[in-house]
Amino acid sequence: MSNDPTNPYASTSMPTESNSIPAGVDPALLAKINAIVKDAGQFWLAMILCLCCSALGSVIIGIWYAVRLMQWNAIANSQSWLMVPNAPSGSLQAKFQGARTKLIIGMVFGFVILFLLFAYVCLLFLGATAPA
Repeated sequence: MSNDPTNPYASTSMPTESNSIPAGVDPALLAKINAIVKDAGQFWLAMILCLCCSALGSVIIGIWYAVRLMQWNAIANSQSWLMVPNAPSGSLQAKFQGARTKLIIGMVFGFVILFLLFAYVCLLFLGATAPA
């Protein structure tokens, strides 16, 4: 029988998230950690939506992920229990540690898109002001 009431099919040998979180952790901090992990997990979707649907989204995605990366660094420095080496797969620690790479990819992608948009606008401006 599984120990996790939210997932009856979970393995009994895998730790549940509640087992990997130390007692006394602020619920607001846990909500922030989960938001960072969630945003990092959706970086491919965010990039695709920003490219396909809205040019404005592709301008702010780099800034959004840069802010999330700064929040990740602040939490990683203040909460040593999140940075345990060899964290069990699927635990909050493993998800949090894996979020860093995804946040960096999202941030770089956003800044590249912002740079390309800025270069395009500059080329349009220079082309419009060039004598014929």
